Amino acid sequence: MRDEAIAEYHRLLEADESLTPELLARLKALMRAAGMLYGEREIGVALRPHLLTRAQYARLARSSELVASAFEKLAAAFAAEPSLMDEVGMTGRERSYAELDPGYAYPAVTTRLDAFVHHDEVRFVEYNAENPSSLTDQSGLNQIMFEVPALARFGERYRLRQFDPAAALLASLLETFREWGGTREAPHVAVVDWANLPTAHEFALLRNHFVSRGVPTVICAPDELEYSGGRLRRGDFRVDLVYKRVIMHELLARCDDSHPLLRAYRDGRVCLVNSFRCKPLHKKAAFELLTDDGRDFRFAPAEREAIRACVPWTRRVSERRTTRDGRAVDLLPYVRANRGSLVLKPNDDYGGHGLVLGPRANESEWDDAVAVALQADYVVQDALELRREEFPVFDERRWALRPMYVDTNPFLFRGRVEGAMVRLSGSPVVNVTSGGGETGFFVIEERITN
Repeated sequence: MRDEAIAEYHRLLEADESLTPELLARLKALMRAAGMLYGEREIGVALRPHLLTRAQYARLARSSELVASAFEKLAAAFAAEPSLMDEVGMTGRERSYAELDPGYAYPAVTTRLDAFVHHDEVRFVEYNAENPSSLTDQSGLNQIMFEVPALARFGERYRLRQFDPAAALLASLLETFREWGGTREAPHVAVVDWANLPTAHEFALLRNHFVSRGVPTVICAPDELEYSGGRLRRGDFRVDLVYKRVIMHELLARCDDSHPLLRAYRDGRVCLVNSFRCKPLHKKAAFELLTDDGRDFRFAPAEREAIRACVPWTRRVSERRTTRDGRAVDLLPYVRANRGSLVLKPNDDYGGHGLVLGPRANESEWDDAVAVALQADYVVQDALELRREEFPVFDERRWALRPMYVDTNPFLFRGRVEGAMVRLSGSPVVNVTSGGGETGFFVIEERITN
């Protein structure tokens, strides 16, 4: 049904005489007005939303929740045996904060798995266990895309399901605040990250969403916070809950232990989401602990099956012996000899920085990349066979069907999936920071019969 529905949608576009430069420019203007921006760039790049069938979405959600459940068991293992955090590349200072009790159980309240879906196959490549971006994008882009007559007509022929990750985020923050011991019905929330970031538009949308539902919220940088008398504040605004968007290793690199946020967290005087306990799960090397059959973290059979089917073999790069498909291998010779099926990634970075795709590198480039990986902190991972899909890409003047790489990245809130971020790129490095874009997202529930 999916292929037929997409072909039908493209025919509707091709027959639509209203897709003039004026309408295309209007779509771009609507994105700017709605804050659908990354920096100064409109995030929407396609006239068609990403479409999955109900069965595909159910499989994606189920697989995501099982893998997230396995990560929770990893978090319990880190708490019981803190030295295990060294294996995923935690620094001593990161580990000292990860060992603190945040006051609630979930190690990562709001997360995102980066995934590729093809037919009935789901494959994950990263776990964004630090608060992920783009929670407002799908509902915003979906609303704007209904300005395209073809989507309105398509919606008359198919029953479409959409999602509200921002609402799920707020519900999870409030539930976590109550678990932490907060007694206020509406905590005072601070969205905290550095000033002048390209994600600032999203922060404003989230603040507006929270405030419209009776939750006082401010946006501030870490250096605007003050802590005295057991209270964290931003000016006259009391802060009960910090929705932390600042990346932890960047915060620790710029701030010493006397920083107001760090002091308030150590004293248990602020509910911090996500807490520092998410950090060892966010390291890409955590995938090694999932895919190492020699380790026993008491994963349930369904979790093990989801890992086997969906999580690529991953190892932290070093000169050592490890296992591959049940046999012992010397890691570095194996990595050098299997360039065509592997990728190298920094263990704790984002935006596609430092990513080296073995299938696109020559032997010399790969050897250089392995040398860099040995000196820094990298992981090696099985490369996925990425497939492109045609999307109607547009600018202010024209549109055309183009083959694009597409990933489907489900959001999880306290372990449950609600919607997804969908990125498009002409490059196999599918990342907005690296120049890619996004599109809307719907699940096709059924065809409406006349």
